[in-house]
Amino acid sequence: MLLFIILVLFLSIPAVQTYLGKYATKRVNDDFKTNINIGKIGLQFNGDIELKEILIRDYRKDTLISASELNTSILSFNNLVNGTLNFGDIDLEDLIFNVKTYKDETKTNLDVFVARFDINNPRSEKNTFLLSSSDVSIYNGTFRFIDENKEYPNVLLFDKLDVNATNFLINGSEVEAGINTLSFLDKRGLVMQNMSTNFKYTLNTMVFDDLIIKTKKSALKGDLTFNYNREDLADFVNKVNIEARFTDANVALDELNMFYDEFGVGQRAKFNTSISRNVK
Repeated sequence: MLLFIILVLFLSIPAVQTYLGKYATKRVNDDFKTNINIGKIGLQFNGDIELKEILIRDYRKDTLISASELNTSILSFNNLVNGTLNFGDIDLEDLIFNVKTYKDETKTNLDVFVARFDINNPRSEKNTFLLSSSDVSIYNGTFRFIDENKEYPNVLLFDKLDVNATNFLINGSEVEAGINTLSFLDKRGLVMQNMSTNFKYTLNTMVFDDLIIKTKKSALKGDLTFNYNREDLADFVNKVNIEARFTDANVALDELNMFYDEFGVGQRAKFNTSISRNVK
């Protein structure tokens, strides 16, 4: 017990926390040519690791992801040293996630970042990036989707984003998670009270199985799949094929109009949609 207290006190020294923050990200940045930074790493008295001042920059050195604080338990320090990030529960405070397509570009900064971990990337053939967590909670987050090639660049802006997900896994360029709760306030005034789904992202699909959506006036249940080549995401409306199968739907038209205005859906997007019952 005394040794643990000494260790906690030692890791509370700012210079030590800063050194550990740099050391923890060096291996991943060297292997995948990323720009991931952790300002400080400390150890709490309950044994959890506390990461502060998290910043992931994109290829233009702008913010892709940032968070003021992340608390977690590390399941394997040996794996951590080898670049495999196995965590227990993760709590994220003040997350900012900026997905941006820069002027005269076709790929988003997230596309470029994910490409660093593609299995056909020579840097990743022997060092596939792996991050897993049994439970992830996000508090007071912000999500932005910006396309500088559009007349109105701010495509999406979600504030007050709260999320809980289980069995979260990033394996190379693939992401999957069981989303138990997700709520946010959209810039147009749409309030997402809750969304739950089994989510999976690959280079060619985004899958939302067992999807349940509840807003102030609407409710949906079903399955939703986006099929695409990754470069098609830059022209979402024209090139992404959307398959939706709803078993229950009660949709308010004013909220649906917000959706149309937000995405341009209903103008040229290609839908394969079926709703089996309770459509209003």
